[in-house]
Amino acid sequence: MNAATKKFLYSGTETEITEHAAALIISEAYRAVNEHGRFTLVLAGGNSPRSLYRQLAQGVTMNTLEHYALQLPFSPNRQGNITCMPWEKTWLFWGDERCVPFDNQESNYRMARETLLSQISIAENHIFRMPAEQEDEKEAAKQYEETISNFFMAEKSFSGEEFPKFDLVILGLGEDGHTASLFADNKGALQEKKRWVVAVNEPLAKPPGKRLTLTLPIINHPRNVLFFTLGKEKAKLAERIFLETEKRVPASMVDPVNGTTYWFTA
Repeated sequence: MNAATKKFLYSGTETEITEHAAALIISEAYRAVNEHGRFTLVLAGGNSPRSLYRQLAQGVTMNTLEHYALQLPFSPNRQGNITCMPWEKTWLFWGDERCVPFDNQESNYRMARETLLSQISIAENHIFRMPAEQEDEKEAAKQYEETISNFFMAEKSFSGEEFPKFDLVILGLGEDGHTASLFADNKGALQEKKRWVVAVNEPLAKPPGKRLTLTLPIINHPRNVLFFTLGKEKAKLAERIFLETEKRVPASMVDPVNGTTYWFTA
């Protein structure tokens, strides 16, 4: 583990970890807005984050924030006793995507649209989905990397020679230890050092097929990484990764250079 990395593991029921994780994300969003005027959030795909996205769309109670000792640096957006995300200051990205049309059942964007985007008020130009429906998936990966670069290049403090620093990246965990669309059998993607986004073909994935994914260099540079996992087998694997007794799977290679890693398991 990097010397500057902090990590935490939280376990509970699905309801408990969903509320806690959402409260943490909301707290970090307000912290980021207070520190540099905006919050950049990378969304995960798959099925596990559905409840988390619904909770983010709904917001959390002040009691929930207080229960987990989460502080807000300034008065938040509230609807009664509910604290909502600062969506007007939030920009959304994706960690990976299946190479299917954006309205396909297998699309990670569609899942996020159904559980989150359709429930909130956020400007269209704050949403950066992966263009995975393109026929040339390598060109699509290149385009998404350019999208990320252009977004961060608008900041005078960022140079294209470094890796962008997202405020928070949400990741899932497969029972085989994959995260985003980084699988153990794809050494090329796992060993990538320069590119931020690559196209992969995973015949053993569920579902099998071509995908776009962020690479480890960019996943390992955010201020916060949040793993959200459901299921007993995944919880056991998450604990082994957290304790560093499992070091062979892709998720064990997530080790932020100067950030905090949170594991939520149920």
